[in-house]
Amino acid sequence: MKFTIEFQPAGLRLILDEPTTLLDAIRQAGISLRSDCGGKGICGKCVVQLLSCIGNNPPGIIENSQLDAKQISEGYRLACETIVNKDLKVFVPQDSVIEGQVLQVEGRYRVISANPVISQKTVELEEANLNDLLSDFTRINASVDHQNITADLNVIRKIPELLRNNQWQINLIIKAREIINVTPQPLEKLVGLAVDVGSTKLACYLVDLQSGMTIAARGTSNPQIAFGEDIMARLAYAMESPAKAEHLHRMLFEAINQTTRDLCEQSEVPQSEITDAVLVGNTAMHHFFLNLPVSALAVSPFVPAFSDPVCAPAKDLGLAAMPGCAVYAPAVIAGFIGSDHLAFLMAEGFGDDNRVRLGIDIGTNTEIALQKGGRIVSVSTASGPAFEGAHIQFGMRAAPGAIEHVTFGADGKVQIQVIGEKAPTGICGSGILDAVAEMRRVGLLNSRGRMDKQFPGVGLDDMGKPFFKLSEGEKTITMSQNDVDQILLAKGAIRAGIDVLMNYLKVSPPEIENVVIAGAFGTYMLPEQAMRIGMLPEIALDRVQSVGNAAGAGARMMLASSASRKKAEALARRVEYLELTIYPDFPMFYARGIQA
Repeated sequence: MKFTIEFQPAGLRLILDEPTTLLDAIRQAGISLRSDCGGKGICGKCVVQLLSCIGNNPPGIIENSQLDAKQISEGYRLACETIVNKDLKVFVPQDSVIEGQVLQVEGRYRVISANPVISQKTVELEEANLNDLLSDFTRINASVDHQNITADLNVIRKIPELLRNNQWQINLIIKAREIINVTPQPLEKLVGLAVDVGSTKLACYLVDLQSGMTIAARGTSNPQIAFGEDIMARLAYAMESPAKAEHLHRMLFEAINQTTRDLCEQSEVPQSEITDAVLVGNTAMHHFFLNLPVSALAVSPFVPAFSDPVCAPAKDLGLAAMPGCAVYAPAVIAGFIGSDHLAFLMAEGFGDDNRVRLGIDIGTNTEIALQKGGRIVSVSTASGPAFEGAHIQFGMRAAPGAIEHVTFGADGKVQIQVIGEKAPTGICGSGILDAVAEMRRVGLLNSRGRMDKQFPGVGLDDMGKPFFKLSEGEKTITMSQNDVDQILLAKGAIRAGIDVLMNYLKVSPPEIENVVIAGAFGTYMLPEQAMRIGMLPEIALDRVQSVGNAAGAGARMMLASSASRKKAEALARRVEYLELTIYPDFPMFYARGIQA
């Protein structure tokens, strides 16, 4: 029996003929609903309001623990816990939708000498006649500097008609010794596409291959977020069936293609003239965009299916580009150290000298590298998505309405800075870090991260657990003891990774000459606040630099320069991977890192 679900305020309607969870129905409708835990009922972010059939959808145990009595009485439910089997009208609150996120695309981009793998050459040939019966391709081969130049059969099929319709003139798009496409006239620009495929965002760049300069850049949310904030949830979804794995792969390229289409329209460059592409990402994203099996990544010892650099035809992956365009995917280093980390290290010049340097790329998984002399050692810490707002009661990504900075004035009053200068609807990573650091500074938190219940402004919830109000008004934003615990666990993982590396290479904090922090969170966080709660060791602030999207910068360098690709391949062979879980006394490092 068919039934209809109507989604408001979008006005979308979905017709189904078999029972499903409301979360799956919302996904089918194309609505980007927050589901940070991937539908496991843990995060409590997929909140929707039932406008009809409330009595037929009583809340379960999980919903009763995640929602308060007032919300439940008003028809609010968790989409992942609600089974739909009859006509239903649903309101999707703005707070539950993924949109408007402030996405980091810019990063420190070193000017390099462009030396792309793609070139073009226009040749004029002698017209064939009865005294000159050489094949068209033999004529082309003789007219260029290469010897034994090759071409795909699809390219060869285009040549005869193009030559004869264009007065025996033809423009060759060449990669190494292969003609990848032919055009009647030279392209105005040789354009390439670089993409940093992040767990939560995609950063896309159009690059002029002849100058190495970025033509345009844009970020968008990774649509896979709907299947889980953390990587393991997505891996589990992909392992359910080949069709679901293909779905995650296809979702990525639909988003990349749409963003690229927008960039091309903005830059007045035909999307069909994208001649080359470089994609980087963590190892799971790398496997998703190459459509590789992911089962080995999901279980110990978390081994990649393939780790070497690969060049794959764009059309086989689903990337909209020039026929013959290939996607270059740099090497991944380990199960949780991907090509985005490699791109970050290369962009920031790790290995170019013998300085003692610390590199940190903060995200759902945080990759950390320490260089000492000729050695570079990297670790991955399961810092979790807390700094992106997940598992925090009022947590959200950096979007309009998010509290991005918090300070306690001399009078003890809380001062907040909100993205978009509007009423606060939640708090993002940099604000969360500030809040915990300021609470520690004024004594609201002790060294074990426990709230002082006697501190002015501290309240108690129904379970007797303390919380502190950061703002009041249309929506009251609080920090609870549970929120603080989540942040301390996340920052403890990062600090443990740093301390293990320093222990392994016998480096003390004063010896570290440079700290490079990458990623969107790293751009907006205040290093002094990170040091205040012990996330970073005590290092002179003038040695700490935020560099934005360094992985995107590295991807652009590899797109514009074949020398950069070779450099990255050599760097990948140099980077040593250290597995934290088997490092001696790792639990001690982690326990010490959690302390506030």
